[in-house]
Amino acid sequence: MCCVSLILLASFCFLGKATGKLQVQADPSLVKAAVGDDVLLNCIFTVHGAAVDLSRLSILWFHRGKQLAEFDDVVSVFRKGVSLSQEELVNGNASLHISQVGAENSGNYRCYITYSPEVRVREVTLQVAGPSQQSEDLEDSYLSPPCLGHSEVLSKLDQIVKALEQLEAKLQEFVSGNSSTRCSSETDVVSQEVPTH
Repeated sequence: MCCVSLILLASFCFLGKATGKLQVQADPSLVKAAVGDDVLLNCIFTVHGAAVDLSRLSILWFHRGKQLAEFDDVVSVFRKGVSLSQEELVNGNASLHISQVGAENSGNYRCYITYSPEVRVREVTLQVAGPSQQSEDLEDSYLSPPCLGHSEVLSKLDQIVKALEQLEAKLQEFVSGNSSTRCSSETDVVSQEVPTH
């Protein structure tokens, strides 16, 4: 019994060391830049107790659900101005370089690192600020509702009224259908409860 316990303990220790070899640094998670800047989104990883074996490594970078770059034996990029250094991957550096960022580059970026069989995800948020006047205009456009002409407003109101009428009709059908069902079922219950002599 003692030997079995020692074997189980040793196997758990071995599994603990075998898993969790891949570590990813998670700071800074917010990167601020101005329009026209070159930006480096850090994604640094280490493989505990071993040199990085590129044959076991796979990197994916995404922005707003669209793939930007990947490494799978070779580096591939899918957007202009984006680069990933294959030479740096051996050093545990999977950082993404974006040249001359614009407002469209703002948002969340995700770096997926697979070091077979482990997978880690690193998320970075890029905040691109333009000149103060542009940012004020952008804020105003979000705060103020779009201007509509008189005919457009009437058209929208007409659509809303029609939708409300359809909803009212459906509710009326539902209420009348339920009340007739309830009445008939209540009649059945009453007739069953009344004793016949």
